[in-house]
Amino acid sequence: MKKIIAIVAGLVSMVTLTGCSAQDRSGWFYDGFVEPMDKFLKFIYDIVGSWGLAIVIITLILRLVIMPFMLNNYKKQRESKIGMEKAKPELSVVQEKLEELKKEAVRAISKEDKIRIRTAQMDLQREQMAIMKKYNANPISVGGCLPILIQAPFLTGIYFTLLNPAHSAGIVDSTFLGVFSLGTRSYVLPVIAFIVYAYQTHLTMKLMPQTNVQPGQEAMAEQMKMIQWLTPVMISVISFTVAGAVGVYYIVGGLFMIVQTFIGYKLYPPYKAPKTKENFDSNKVTLVSNKKRKK
Repeated sequence: MKKIIAIVAGLVSMVTLTGCSAQDRSGWFYDGFVEPMDKFLKFIYDIVGSWGLAIVIITLILRLVIMPFMLNNYKKQRESKIGMEKAKPELSVVQEKLEELKKEAVRAISKEDKIRIRTAQMDLQREQMAIMKKYNANPISVGGCLPILIQAPFLTGIYFTLLNPAHSAGIVDSTFLGVFSLGTRSYVLPVIAFIVYAYQTHLTMKLMPQTNVQPGQEAMAEQMKMIQWLTPVMISVISFTVAGAVGVYYIVGGLFMIVQTFIGYKLYPPYKAPKTKENFDSNKVTLVSNKKRKK
């Protein structure tokens, strides 16, 4: 699932950021997202009288709008996890058959045998998908990507606003908490951003495990876990290369995500499969395709 989300996020980024730059104040993306965010930020500043506090408020507003979709995502992931546990016996049978076919493929010499084995493998792969669908355990879901699709243009809009403010140009000469400059590069904010997102990543992996691992894909799941740790590094690097206002934006967003993770954990705690000492007999497991034949 994370692989699919990463691909979608990449596509969204390419669509929204193509042709955009910190100095560009024209085009559909600027007119539709960046300038409205810029004006909204200035509107908040006129009320609170602080650019730093205005950044905090606008970030929290955006995150609150996205939060229901994220919580729904936690719910769907929990349901998918439960379905995966129910599907494991049948998926294990399919995986055993796939392993047997792999061994046959190594020994296969004739073209006919290779075609037969390949056809059987494709049938078993379809069987896997049918089993996951049967138990509502399919990790590939548009709903799972929806929060990213919704938030990407708006969060990117506020990001570009902070890089190149027009209506909110006062940010350039202001500070946050009287210490951090919002208009110039900060050496402290990137460190804080790294700590916040490193903790958020750790917390998410601990409290909200999202690994619907199919039999035989354990190694891939471990690799995807390692990829998650790239986020704190990337955010700290970006925060170091741009103005401090962007660092404040990232830190506030990260702190909000930590709170959101705790709320998601309380509402939809991870499913723990009941321990059982009983071993299933693979010969007694009825696969989806077998049921169709009986009909």
